[in-house]
Amino acid sequence: MTAAARVDFAAVKARHPVAAVVESAGVKLRGTGRVRQGVCPFHDEAEGSFTVYGDSQRWYCFGCGEGGDVIDFIQRIESMTLSGALRLLGSDGTFVTATPPASARHEFSEPPPVRDVAVMTAAARFYARELRRSQAAFDYLTGRGIGIETAFRLGLGYAPGAGLRETLLIAGFEGKRVAHSGLFTERGAERFAGMIVIPDLADGRVQWLGGRAVPRRVRPRFQAVPGPKPALGLGRIPRAARWVIVTEGVFDWLTLTHWGLPACAALGTQGMERIAQAVLRFANVFVAFDRDDAGEAAAERLTALLGRRSAVVRLPRDFLDVGELATVPDGRAVFIARLAEAARQRRREG
Repeated sequence: MTAAARVDFAAVKARHPVAAVVESAGVKLRGTGRVRQGVCPFHDEAEGSFTVYGDSQRWYCFGCGEGGDVIDFIQRIESMTLSGALRLLGSDGTFVTATPPASARHEFSEPPPVRDVAVMTAAARFYARELRRSQAAFDYLTGRGIGIETAFRLGLGYAPGAGLRETLLIAGFEGKRVAHSGLFTERGAERFAGMIVIPDLADGRVQWLGGRAVPRRVRPRFQAVPGPKPALGLGRIPRAARWVIVTEGVFDWLTLTHWGLPACAALGTQGMERIAQAVLRFANVFVAFDRDDAGEAAAERLTALLGRRSAVVRLPRDFLDVGELATVPDGRAVFIARLAEAARQRRREG
């Protein structure tokens, strides 16, 4: 790419369907058709006024009046300028440099963000220390059915919203390296402020960080460092393991891991091809996605890709996801029974 490449906006949008980007930012969308809806990440609501239109590749919230295309969404959710949003959407290095219409020409020259494993690992240690100091974070985790010992074992943390930058600078990381680590928004705020922080580790080093908001006022409710999503937790499962449970969200995975079950999280309902490739080493794959249209469609897609090695775990009708089971006394027993039923079904069909 030249120092001042021309950006083909149509190509950028075509490579990044708005529904996939919205879901990767933690917004749960209902339905699988032309129009999908979810809870708006930009204001406090429970109705689900946030709407994504598949034909026009645009979004609009009937509650707060915000709307636009995928670039507008990234600018808003990440607190970024236009050039920052373009860098993020072009993080795979595939910007098309064909000359766009004069009305849509912009220039940008900075390189795309690259995940800094050393900085993320140091940040995760900071967050883990802060978790031990936050009663509100402890209360939130226990309220979601996640034990404190599990939180410590998985390296969970809490981001109070201050102190991270200073800690990283004192540790010897250069200011520019810290600023471009993905841990801060373009305006300099801590990305995970007010959130439980969940690391994905490989060989003791952090490869990815995601966060879930504790205070209700924090928006969006879910954040992640820029770039591709992992199959969260896969690196923690022993290589000799013959089976795995694939679930949808962060707290679904935390719940299953707290129960002592081998699990990973797809982190949404998009990109099932990526997840299928990631779990090919297992002889048996059990899919426990949410009981809604998007979750059921994703489960169907994943099992179609995996074939006879896979089976769907049917959750009880009164529970939307695995995470909800964690809040009831017999949740683990209920899930184990449904898991056993899925295993029997797989043997009958195999």
